[in-house]
Amino acid sequence: MIVPYNPGGTTDILARLAADAISASIGQPVVVENKPGAGGVVGATLAAGAANDGYTIFFGNNATNVVQPLINPAVTYDAIQSFEGIATTANALVFVGVNAGTGVTDLDGFVGYLNDHKVKFGSAGVGSMGHFSANYFLTETGAKATHIPYQGSNNAVTAILSGEIEFMVDPAVTRQIDNPDMNVIGVISDERHPAYPDVPTTKEQGYDMSLMGWFGIFAPEGTDPDAIAAMSAPLKDLIASDAYRDQVLKMGLLPAYRSPAETDAIVENDTAVFTQIRDDAGISIK
Repeated sequence: MIVPYNPGGTTDILARLAADAISASIGQPVVVENKPGAGGVVGATLAAGAANDGYTIFFGNNATNVVQPLINPAVTYDAIQSFEGIATTANALVFVGVNAGTGVTDLDGFVGYLNDHKVKFGSAGVGSMGHFSANYFLTETGAKATHIPYQGSNNAVTAILSGEIEFMVDPAVTRQIDNPDMNVIGVISDERHPAYPDVPTTKEQGYDMSLMGWFGIFAPEGTDPDAIAAMSAPLKDLIASDAYRDQVLKMGLLPAYRSPAETDAIVENDTAVFTQIRDDAGISIK
């Protein structure tokens, strides 16, 4: 199992849980190999070019499997054609986190603040989920702000806390939900997150928005459907377990199983959604 990020991060933790479940089911070890680089493109490229014999799989997310092919001219794999979906294992809801010094505590107040001030927002980098999410938020509210890319979401969160930037739209802001320097004013979702029940949705506040990230497992295009089914089945059981749910919720995520066909479908759907965000905001890596 190729993981396109460093050990110890969210993607790596989820990947190892999935690898253990598949291994226990098929009766042979699933070895996780971390292949970080270029925002996940290095690992994804290796996986897309691997033999489709069922012995190489890839643990990615919507950044590697949807966003990077849309904005990065160096990407040689195709979002839809290069992989077969095995399953998704978790969703990542995006939250709006605002520097408390703005005095903003709800979305109406924040949209007004955006219209009256020159505001900066941060992300984990150009083309990151946070970059796309913030631009989606700005497009839907008709507001404007300047993007400041950082090396990773943690650095961007730190910048909000210090007042270097005013806001961020990213799952990472929940790590500081109890920090008095951060106001988490909304989640861009149809429903509240069970781990953060006091954060209202954007829809509750009168803004009809919905966007999320996800994590999933893929095989190179043309992999035997029986092999894919054999790996997908134990993941469904894993994701339904209380232990998995508890661990994932503590990470600020939501457990979410999608079948192979449903995984392919969400890649196709998100390709359309994120293409629109890219075009509206003019996002590209040059």
